[in-house]
Order: sequence, then structure tokens, then C-alpha cells
Amino acid sequence: MKRKELYQLLEVLCPFFLILVVTGLLPASAGAQSAQKVAIIDSQKAFDRSVQGQKVITLLQDKENEIKAGLKQKQEEINSLQDKLASQRLTLKEEALKQLQLEIDKKEAEKRKYEQDSSIEFDQFKAKLIKKMRDEILTIVDELVKERSYDLVFDLSSSGLIYFQPAMDITEEVIKRYDEAYSQKQSPGSF
Repeated sequence: MKRKELYQLLEVLCPFFLILVVTGLLPASAGAQSAQKVAIIDSQKAFDRSVQGQKVITLLQDKENEIKAGLKQKQEEINSLQDKLASQRLTLKEEALKQLQLEIDKKEAEKRKYEQDSSIEFDQFKAKLIKKMRDEILTIVDELVKERSYDLVFDLSSSGLIYFQPAMDITEEVIKRYDEAYSQKQSPGSF
């Protein structure tokens, strides 16, 4: 699986992450005059560098390789039948040629269906893994918000921020806590 696809999916999911964090953290009183405590997280960096993120990437690559192997096998079956048709075209009777062509057509249809079904299954699998991980990271961010009394937390991956003080970045702390909380509880196949 390509990282670009992961980034695209995270770009779609990150605004939801930001909305959840911001709406849960707005001050109770609109007239509050105190200074706002703000933090920044780079969810893409947390995904890429965490142990669980690496497990997710590995699982997705394994799934993609499994699908590619299945497609390759189906294509080899088609190629074999096409070679048989080409080599025996002059010696087979018309009915046998039609039967062989029908078998090739059937295998090609099976390959297309496998490709479509696999694509849908892969997308659902990827979305499930990323949602699970996003929810787990959100739990860690929520803990930090409560501990440190943050008023706002922005996701650098989707917020469009141009500048921030590096001291506001809690990404490393989130990665550390996330790895501690989840990497020992789950084996790679438990996603």
C-alpha cells in the first residue's frame, strides 16, 4: 500500500479529529477572559512513527501483497488458457475453440470481480484500522488535555497552521503514551 493513499485517507479523517477535539474543549463561558492553553499535534507524524502505526502499515502492505498475488495467479491462469488457444487453434474443432474461449472469458470475469471485491475489502480494512488507531490516539490526546488543561488542540496535518511555538507540539508525548498504552496490549494480528 502506498503512503500517499494513507496520507489521503488521513487528510479526510483528520478534520473530524480536529472537530472532536475542538468542540470538546471550548470554554464553558464565551466571556472567559483567561489565556487559552493551546497544543499542537501532528497526527500524520504520530501515525508514521508510532509502533501501532508501523503495524498498520505492515498489515496494509501484507493485505495489498496478498491481493496482488491473487491477481497474478488469476492472470497466469488466463495467460495459460490463451496460450493453449493460440497453440491449438488450428487443431481443435470449432466447438472446442468456443468452449476454450468461454473459459477464458469466464476467468477474465472472475479476475475483474476479484479485483473489485478485493479493492472494496481493502478499503474497508484500511478504514477500520485507521479509525481504530485514530480513536486510540484521540483517547491519549484527551488524557493530555485533561492533565494539562488545554483549551484547544490543533492537528498540524489538517489545520493549515503556518507557524507555532515548538513547545506547543505534543506529538512526541502522544506517540510515547500511545506506544506504551497500545503496543504491548495488542499483537500485530489483533487489529
